[in-house]
Amino acid sequence: MSDSIQPRPQEQNPKIEGENLPLPPANGSKLKSHDEPPSHVEHGSSRLGRLFCVFWLLTESNALTFVGPNTVFGLCGALSGSWMVVRSGNDDEVSVLGVLARLALVILFNWSNLFVFDLANQRLPESVAEDALGMHHYVKASPSLEFENKPWRPVPSGLITSDHIRRAMLYLIPLVVALNHFVLGVGVESLVIMALTWLYNDLRGGDEGYVTRNAIIAFAFGIYNTGSVKVAVGSDATSTGGLFAGLSSEGIVWAAMVSVVIFTTMQVQDLQDVEGDRARGRHSAPIVMGDRPARWSVAVPMLVWPAAGAWFWGAGLALGGPQVILGTLVAVRCLWYSGLQADKLTWRLWCLWTAMLYTLPPLCYHMSAYVKA
Repeated sequence: MSDSIQPRPQEQNPKIEGENLPLPPANGSKLKSHDEPPSHVEHGSSRLGRLFCVFWLLTESNALTFVGPNTVFGLCGALSGSWMVVRSGNDDEVSVLGVLARLALVILFNWSNLFVFDLANQRLPESVAEDALGMHHYVKASPSLEFENKPWRPVPSGLITSDHIRRAMLYLIPLVVALNHFVLGVGVESLVIMALTWLYNDLRGGDEGYVTRNAIIAFAFGIYNTGSVKVAVGSDATSTGGLFAGLSSEGIVWAAMVSVVIFTTMQVQDLQDVEGDRARGRHSAPIVMGDRPARWSVAVPMLVWPAAGAWFWGAGLALGGPQVILGTLVAVRCLWYSGLQADKLTWRLWCLWTAMLYTLPPLCYHMSAYVKA
């Protein structure tokens, strides 16, 4: 079997830095992919169904790994009482039912801003070509070739065009910012996220180098996380002011600490897509420093941060132990397991670990209140 997939002569290839990346074949056929969309997602016959399908296909890859953990941070922060939140009212803490009642709004904050990011990212020519590209991956567990690509995304599959996305963004960006400002009370956070989206995509900060990329992502996580807390508490229940208004000093330090965690370990996502990053000219950690050093660069901090998080909140073995175990598992998997499917699982376990890390403040807060009672 050939080591590369050659496009037919009549196909046109966009020029990307350092590579010629083939777009989907003209006859509409697509390459085998191990990252297919869920089976229940089909093209809707109605206009509304089609719009929902496009929305889901644009954001599906980040739904559980991005929206989920950020939402957990917001809910957990709101349930951590005075340890995380400074209330402008007389009550010391928000009720559990009150926080759960705002769950949909927290998801809306994360997903609406993520939608703009995904639009900006997936409209770029190099992103379209990368999504349509079939890359060969050899999996040790099976002597067969696998392809890592996303030809089902709306642009490479032909559902919409890059120009459709550009025109949609002209209206969606002000609408999303207005929604976040007037309805959710986090307009400043939304504006900062839009600026970071511009830096990452249009200015190609995500391709500049893994340090720059991780820094942008880490700062974005900080804004998403703190904004999620404010939405979960409710703008009428927090202090008025700037970007981090309504958060206690411990809450701000914790959010910053989580951003440092993201900055030092986010390259775990790059382990599963080395060939795709190389093809589009992205200087990810495995490409710059090599696969093995990149894995160590994730494993070492993953042995430190779980214990550091437990120490910060004074969590004992019962409360801090589970996330320490999962963090250690992620570190071990980075060093001992490689290959497309193994690295994808490690990435998802890392996302799960971040969500578990976020539960430490409310668990320790309520345990402390129980002990004092």
